[in-house]
Amino acid sequence: MLYYLLQTVIFQVLFLVLYDVFHKKDTFFNWNRLYLLSTSILSFILPLIKIKSIQENIPEEYIIQLPAVFIGQQTGSENFFKTITKLYISNPIDGMNWWQLCYGIGVLFMLILFIRKIIVLKAIQNNATYNYIRGYKVYTIRNSKDAFSFLKTVYIGDQLNKFEKKQVITHEIVHLQEKHSIDLLWFELLKIVFWFNPLVYVYQLRINVIHEFIADAKSIKILGKKEYYEQLLNTVFATENIKFINQFFNYSLIKKRILMLQKSKSKKTLKLKYLLLLPIVCSILVYTSCTEDLSSQEPEKIIEKQADQKKPIELIKDLKDAIMVTGGLTDDEEEALKILLKKDGEDFSKYKNHLGALEIPFSIIDKVPTTKSCNGTIDNWQRKKCVSNEIKKFVNTNFNIKIAESNGLTGINRIYVRFKIDNTGKIVDIQARGPVPELEQEAKRVIQSFPQMIPGEHQGEKVGVLYSLPIVLMIE
Repeated sequence: MLYYLLQTVIFQVLFLVLYDVFHKKDTFFNWNRLYLLSTSILSFILPLIKIKSIQENIPEEYIIQLPAVFIGQQTGSENFFKTITKLYISNPIDGMNWWQLCYGIGVLFMLILFIRKIIVLKAIQNNATYNYIRGYKVYTIRNSKDAFSFLKTVYIGDQLNKFEKKQVITHEIVHLQEKHSIDLLWFELLKIVFWFNPLVYVYQLRINVIHEFIADAKSIKILGKKEYYEQLLNTVFATENIKFINQFFNYSLIKKRILMLQKSKSKKTLKLKYLLLLPIVCSILVYTSCTEDLSSQEPEKIIEKQADQKKPIELIKDLKDAIMVTGGLTDDEEEALKILLKKDGEDFSKYKNHLGALEIPFSIIDKVPTTKSCNGTIDNWQRKKCVSNEIKKFVNTNFNIKIAESNGLTGINRIYVRFKIDNTGKIVDIQARGPVPELEQEAKRVIQSFPQMIPGEHQGEKVGVLYSLPIVLMIE
């Protein structure tokens, strides 16, 4: 999830920089509005798109996920089941995800602020009178010089003179006709869900400016440019602090609006600059299709969840992924799963036939990297299993679990390691992510010390292969 959010922020930065450099000063207001809305949506969709054809054409590099290595795990079906059960019935405070808690508090806070703005708007309506102009409801606010609009309603202060009212109503009706409030509500929604992302607020500021430019451009065609311009210069400012309304008397925007009114229309050929978005989006698609989130490959993550949150067949799959036993469950593990299913009154036998379909898909590589002792195995699947067992034994033997204990860690601790076996058989590009830097360094040390391997082959050529290895420390 963190990787996804980081990608959205990076893409939004890219889109906003492109907007500020190439489009911000142009008079193509409707095009700019479309650009801001579409890129704000694309930034959240693009990280989720994985184009299979791009993935399959990545040259000389393939990814294999190794079984999770459990260090400190007890043996025997009874002890295995006790370990799983202990995790399920442990104190929920111990397993609480504090990041999710902070996120939830932020969402709740922003939601309360949004509801408060709605209440303020409702209070304004209750203390105002209204009539209809051009089919739109216009509220007159007592003892006020404010002016703004929202959805299908215009709000205007009774202290404005008739010339100001004429200008304001014409301007605000353009906002209503163009449905600008929907844009602002979209960014209000983003602010609630992604309250921690500052770029959402930047997007909202940009779209606010574009809305005013659009309304000004259409208003001067009705009222005349000179009269409209002079009225803006003579404006007395008084505004409501509600971000999802279109405000006529917005002090921070008046100067920009006046400057834009003086600006000549941009040449139509400059619209070709919007085509720059196409190579940017294509590059992003290649990037998202060719990269993986290491944190998304957490096969043991189901251990943290309550067993009754999932259906039995899903539980079997997730537990099987958690222990990552290639070739099926052992007798001890199968017995533990039977006990779990029995708890919910389910029969293990009706799921047993499904286990074969739950295997992780094998890489398309012709011949996976191997060790000297496993090189005699002809079958690719058996070779992978042999290498996986050797890596598992090596990590179990050489990993210094005392590092975790010296850092005060207990219970389940995970380290996610990614490395590459290059086309010479060397282990390179080792990355690790764990609860403390010391464990990350230890994981890198252990993987780095693994004996040189025989490189993988594909279509007769030696190729590099990426590996993902979860290490699970089970500390009493």
